[in-house]
Amino acid sequence: MKIWIVSMECAGIVEAGGVKDVTYALCENFAKEGNDVTLFIPVFAANSFSSLKNIQEHSFKADISLCGQTVQADYTTAQFIDFPGKVVLVNHPAFSEKQAVYVYTAEEQRLNPSHVCGTGHSDAHFLDALLSKAAVSYGAAVSAKDLPDVIHCQDASTAVTPCYAALMQPAYFEKTTCFVTIHNAGPAYHHEFCNIDEAYYYTELPWNWLMDAMNGVRVEPFLLASKNAVLTTVSTYYATELLNPANNEATDGLSGIFAARKIPVFGITNGIDYCHYSPECPEISGLPFPMETDSAELEGKYRNRDFFLRLCEKDISDEDKNCAYMEHLFRYGYLSSCDKGGAPCVYFVYHGRIVWQKGISLLLQVMNAVLREYDNLRFIIMGQGETAIENEVQGLTDLFAGKAVFFKGYNGRMSRLCVAAADFSVLPSYFEPCCLEDFISQIFGTVPVAHETGGLRKIIDGETGFLYPQNTFESLYAALEKAVDLRLNHFNTMKKMVRWASHFVKDSYSWEFVIRNKYLKLFEKNMKKRKKPVDTFSRLV
Repeated sequence: MKIWIVSMECAGIVEAGGVKDVTYALCENFAKEGNDVTLFIPVFAANSFSSLKNIQEHSFKADISLCGQTVQADYTTAQFIDFPGKVVLVNHPAFSEKQAVYVYTAEEQRLNPSHVCGTGHSDAHFLDALLSKAAVSYGAAVSAKDLPDVIHCQDASTAVTPCYAALMQPAYFEKTTCFVTIHNAGPAYHHEFCNIDEAYYYTELPWNWLMDAMNGVRVEPFLLASKNAVLTTVSTYYATELLNPANNEATDGLSGIFAARKIPVFGITNGIDYCHYSPECPEISGLPFPMETDSAELEGKYRNRDFFLRLCEKDISDEDKNCAYMEHLFRYGYLSSCDKGGAPCVYFVYHGRIVWQKGISLLLQVMNAVLREYDNLRFIIMGQGETAIENEVQGLTDLFAGKAVFFKGYNGRMSRLCVAAADFSVLPSYFEPCCLEDFISQIFGTVPVAHETGGLRKIIDGETGFLYPQNTFESLYAALEKAVDLRLNHFNTMKKMVRWASHFVKDSYSWEFVIRNKYLKLFEKNMKKRKKPVDTFSRLV
């Protein structure tokens, strides 16, 4: 099967959120199953080419109609080093001038104060359309036998690609089935057009298609996608939530429309490749010391914690301050040790985006209370996102000196070390399509404590972690107290939980299993039912 994957990000090439890991895993594991895989991805200023080989610049150029003008996409082709997959990199100044995938950086704000750090690109719709149309235009660069059986698009930024395939190049893609995976349908993740005029300006799609895709006055890419593609999402639990109109607020109106129109959304829970984390192998895990979690031998975990705590000392040495784990990070606050002879410290970690969806403000409220009650609790927070919430986190580290530390920014090795050093990870998301943080915590012997929503429901309460029902102050506070009691009074039970959780992830959620038994079967089933492509109401010039 020939599979084209269209994504704004991919691990090892250009990274932003969880989509990067899924994109890489799809490319790798589709290829390992014997499929011919090609990834389409832009070239941002932050791109890395270290995971690629046989790089050929200017391999093809295409003139694309966009926003009333003709723009040229310049393609670079390459291959993945670690598996037999192809990469088509789309070059255009609108991409290459951006230092990050979706939002402006602090440096960009310094150069242009209107580009506020952490806010989305002002030309995001242009970027979305450019990548999607560039992928479709590449059909002219390959022979008929190399055209795809499947185009698999990742999230809202590429969701309109199937429409362009149907209208721009119907002859090339008449035998192609398109799939669009919804990674997040929460507010601010739809890439929706504010009105139908804006939608037409960027897409040039038929007016009646745009009308059919309206959510209030806005035009939704996922609804446009449903006209020409099969919709999937990243967990079975989230698929159920997307089709329940009771979740209208959490999906900004989409779930009600999906339900009313009976638009199917197939849930396939994301996998994780244990071999890319392997805590027993520092060369792979990125940790300073090996650790064995599947046997609940935690000596290695605590060696990693001791190293981590050096990086959290109030008077950190210059050597530690400049080590690889601290690159690209700003540290606020510090962690002190617990009094000797008293209860041992219990460490909690939050790692992820610092945004409303993730429940950080709720966590900070609970921290404010629980740190007043318990002297032996320590909190680690790492990530970046909304400036106002980042400032809240910084303020809490000042208020509870020695009990909370905040690493602002992103560093892949440090993110793993933070998780591995803790006893528990806290995941208080208001909604969560899939989440990999619970998997990563379990691999590194850290017990997840999570709000029972979306993909976090894959945690087995009391066996592979803890779930709490309502995302309220009282519910989260009680869950943290339950975790503290487990660590202090039932440590052998906790070690059994650590061991079982590690086996659970490795045995039940490998990407090999997910690709072979879920994705490929879904592709094959829908290809057999494939209908003729939709009529071309107009031709995009």
